[in-house]
Amino acid sequence: MMDVQVVAQLRTVTGKNKARSLRRRDMVPVVFYGPRSQTTSLTVPLVRLEKLFREMGGEQKLLTLVIEDGKDRQENQVMIREIQVHPARRQLLHVDFYEVAMDQAIVVEVPVELKGKPLGVEKGGALNSLCRSLSVRCLPGEIPDKVEVDVSKLDIGQTLHVADLIGVVPFDLAGDGGLAVATIEAPEGGAEGAAAEGAEPAKKK
Repeated sequence: MMDVQVVAQLRTVTGKNKARSLRRRDMVPVVFYGPRSQTTSLTVPLVRLEKLFREMGGEQKLLTLVIEDGKDRQENQVMIREIQVHPARRQLLHVDFYEVAMDQAIVVEVPVELKGKPLGVEKGGALNSLCRSLSVRCLPGEIPDKVEVDVSKLDIGQTLHVADLIGVVPFDLAGDGGLAVATIEAPEGGAEGAAAEGAEPAKKK
């Protein structure tokens, strides 16, 4: 699990004009909120958020949001709830940080990593990954970096679904059981062509 801190400054003046002024100074207006905290307006340097997003790579991670207000310093466990980007200029406009309770399970998207060489690939088929992440239910402090899925027994024409992974991977999967994770596509000419390609040529009599 990635242990990352984001330091934010309290923002006392709000409004569209103030937000535009902040962005011109490469500061991004953000909001912190949650079931146990009041909604708080903050600012974070643009360069810090850009670095954070590169490190996260689109994944959902638990973060420590440090709120500084002159003399006071408050730490909160958060996750990113929403990111607003200008559709044309691709400028980062706003970020929402949502407070999480460490003793309550949440559902997060975790990257999938396919492991092993499939049986169907040995026969000439092609492995096709069908989803980049899976929904995992866990405590915020136990978010896994990835879900490793063994595809070594997958044959040509077979598809692995989320339902097939329940009880196999060491995580509580919360997504649709019918979601396809990976499949083995037949080579050109089909499975029969692959079998013929792998066969020894017949000897002349």
